[in-house]
Amino acid sequence: MQKLLEIKNLNMYYPIQSTINFSGKTKEYLKALSNINLDIYKGEILGLVGESGCGKSTLGKSILKLISPEGSVLYENQNILDFNSAQLKEFRKKAQLIFQNPYSSLDPRMTIFKILREPLVVHNIKNKEEIKKRIYEVIKLVGLDESALQRYPHEFSGGQRQRIAIARALILKPKFLVADEPVSALDVSIQAQIITLLKELKEKLNLTILFISHDLGVVKYLSDRIAVMYLGDIVELSETNELFANPKHPYTKALISAVPSIHKKEQEQIKLDGDLPSPKNPPKACKFHTRCPNVIEICSKITPDYVKIEKNHCVKCHLYNEKSS
Repeated sequence: MQKLLEIKNLNMYYPIQSTINFSGKTKEYLKALSNINLDIYKGEILGLVGESGCGKSTLGKSILKLISPEGSVLYENQNILDFNSAQLKEFRKKAQLIFQNPYSSLDPRMTIFKILREPLVVHNIKNKEEIKKRIYEVIKLVGLDESALQRYPHEFSGGQRQRIAIARALILKPKFLVADEPVSALDVSIQAQIITLLKELKEKLNLTILFISHDLGVVKYLSDRIAVMYLGDIVELSETNELFANPKHPYTKALISAVPSIHKKEQEQIKLDGDLPSPKNPPKACKFHTRCPNVIEICSKITPDYVKIEKNHCVKCHLYNEKSS
């Protein structure tokens, strides 16, 4: 498969405060991303899962350079982190973000027509006929009627607003979408409709999608591959069916065991000890060792390497490293 995006050695530290000690003033940082390496292939939906606060949204924003991480993000072999403002504006036509909350991401003072027209105007598409044509096409594409264009966001349900947000993301005809928990603010019955819509749009428009979620059930249905994230680290990466049939990392096993199922017995759920540690001061070596039910001595001393289990299945865990056993 052809790579669309190559993420290499990506780090993101947020400065949070300065403290004064005997040696002077020192800055403290929240370590949101730690040396992320990840490829995204053309035409796939890559699911990114993990607990709240593990760095999923930060990775999505970093890929689109909405924030400024360290490392490199190669889009079609060009590092977008080195782009100047003109290059970045051109890149925005190719890569768009679907926000989590449709209640806050749409301007309440603008009609839907104006909301959809705004990205076209920003990108110097001024022909009125071209603008109308694109807007009418995209509103039908997301399953809404043309009459919706003269109304305001408050007149729509949450699911309809998210359809409008998806239409806005598609108006510039991008190749790549980052969907940042696009169904988490919606009712369960509406979630299914939006997920099905995204799957259909991916096929119709040949899109590549990074789908960010904390819900493994949703990700299983939608994704071709899944990356599991814990405290700023990707700890396991695999094709979807392989991950669910043969999870390796203890954290992945715990996540999968928590997915509700009528066939699952209560004792099959793996319960993790303690809460997610603070990214301000993450555990040394393997970050999961403080909660891991399979912890061994080396876990608290040495950071594990990625181990290849199958052709498309990697895990970052000492349990599968021959040198650790």
